[in-house]
Amino acid sequence: MLLWLDTINFEAIQMATDLGILYGITTNPLILSESKEPLKTLLGELLNHQDGPLAVQVVAEDIAGMVKQGQDLYSFSDRIIVKVPVTKSGLEAIHLLNEKEIPTMATTVFYPHQAFMAAQVGAKYIAPYLSHIDKSGRSALETLDAMQRILKSNDMQTDILAASVNSLEMFQACAQRGIPHITVKDTLFYQLTDTASQTQEWVDKFTKAFANLDTPFLSCK
Repeated sequence: MLLWLDTINFEAIQMATDLGILYGITTNPLILSESKEPLKTLLGELLNHQDGPLAVQVVAEDIAGMVKQGQDLYSFSDRIIVKVPVTKSGLEAIHLLNEKEIPTMATTVFYPHQAFMAAQVGAKYIAPYLSHIDKSGRSALETLDAMQRILKSNDMQTDILAASVNSLEMFQACAQRGIPHITVKDTLFYQLTDTASQTQEWVDKFTKAFANLDTPFLSCK
C-alpha cells in the first residue's frame, strides 16, 4: 500500500520524504485554499519538495472546461495527476483526457457503480471518500470491498486510492485489504509515526537496564 499525503504541510511532506515512504501528494480546492501563494507557485513547491506524483483537481464543471484545465495542469508538469469529480460531465472529461494520455484520478467516489464507470472511461485512480461514506450511514469498508471486487472481477487496470481516512483503525483496515494506495492528512500521518506509550515504556526500561552495566556501548574505533 503506497502512501500519499493529503496536505500542503511542508513539514509533514519533508518528514515523509526523509523516511523514504512518501509516494505522492494529493490536494483538492479546499486544501489549496489554505495557502496565500499563487497556485502556480504552490504547485511548483509541492513538486520540488518530493519526487512523486501530485494530484490536483479541476474546478470547472463543464466538460470543455475540465479538459482544458486538465491539459493546462499536465502541461505544467507531467507528474501531475488530474483529479476529476465523478459527475456525468466528469466521466466524459476523464474519457477525453485519457484519450490524450493524461492520467486522471476520479474523485468524490461514494458508490461502487461510480468506481466501475470511472474505471471504464479510463481513470488511472479512483478515490473513495471513506469517512464520508460512513457518515452517510453506509459501511465504508463494505463499499471499499465491493469496489475491489468489481475492479478485480472485470480485470480493470484502475487502482483504488483510499481517501478521507480519518483514523488509525481505518488505515489498518485498508492495509489489511491490500488497497494499492492511500492518502492521509498530516494529522493522521503524525499519529502513524508517533511513539506509542507502550513502546516508549520498554525503551525506557532498556535504557535504564543498560545504564546499570559497567561498560560503554560497543565502539569500533
